[in-house]
Amino acid sequence: MSDSFHKRLFTVLASVFALAVAALLLWVGRVIFLLLFAAIIVAILLYAVSHAIAQRLRLPRALALVVFLVLLLGIATFVFRLEGPNVLQQFAQLQSDLPVAFHRILTETQQTTWGRWLLAQSPDTGQLATGARFALTRIGGIVLTSVTAIAGLAITLLLSLYLAAEPLLYYRGLRRLVPDPLRPVLDTCVASVRKALLWWILAKLLSMTFVGLLIGIGLWLIGVPLPGLLALIAALLTFVPNVGPLIALVPAVLLGLANSPMTGLLTLAVFAVVFLLEGYFVTPLLERNLVRLPPALTLLLQLLLAAIAGPIGVALAAPIAAAVIAICNTLLSD
Repeated sequence: MSDSFHKRLFTVLASVFALAVAALLLWVGRVIFLLLFAAIIVAILLYAVSHAIAQRLRLPRALALVVFLVLLLGIATFVFRLEGPNVLQQFAQLQSDLPVAFHRILTETQQTTWGRWLLAQSPDTGQLATGARFALTRIGGIVLTSVTAIAGLAITLLLSLYLAAEPLLYYRGLRRLVPDPLRPVLDTCVASVRKALLWWILAKLLSMTFVGLLIGIGLWLIGVPLPGLLALIAALLTFVPNVGPLIALVPAVLLGLANSPMTGLLTLAVFAVVFLLEGYFVTPLLERNLVRLPPALTLLLQLLLAAIAGPIGVALAAPIAAAVIAICNTLLSD
């Protein structure tokens, strides 16, 4: 065998081995890479805001970032001191009210003919009630005491601060790993992804604010308990398309039905109207400068990432889809 054949064989084997190692590292560290992607999104937002402040006030960008963070921390501290105890109390009340609401709905359902037939087709009523009561009572605890979520959030925020403070330092390191002929393509793709993610997060924040305000007002008008907390939950879960609104709907409808069937129907109507407005008017209006995400593609990516990385994969499916589409558009347009 010639030396050229041995060199080609060695190159192929080395490439296969490198790809296998890379795939193994991606699989083992899939949650870490997703947290890094989340940190990049936050860093893009922090960089854009600090850059705007630096231009407006004629400050160095690093100083503008510090000013913005101090201002943001001050506002967060003030809001928490003002409303924090009330929110925690409402979470505790929600944790105790939801099982009571479910038990009341189950009791009233058993008193009707269609309800008894429906329950007869379902699993054992006692088992269903016990399982649902356990799940509902865990909502407050999961939100308040999830150490994993708090640790992931802390890591994400810390990484985002490092990336926003010195983005060029990390990008230059990444750029050196790419061959010289491909570096212009990398620059174009990164710029496209940065723009797509920036507009995506801005549009999502405005959409979450819109949903929270309207649902809070709607639930307050129809007399659903804890309208502010339910609106906050709905606003936060709006970050996750497709799945988030359905999860936010469950506690609100349960509390509404426990009040009266009409209140439950009105609660469902409030959520339907608000999310229809958000999906067909607000989001398309905000997405004029954004890569439009096909709903089917987003849902499929959510299912895939849910199987791979769990809830964090579901939450980040939409921005990942936006980044992938931005890269594909950039490569196909060249």
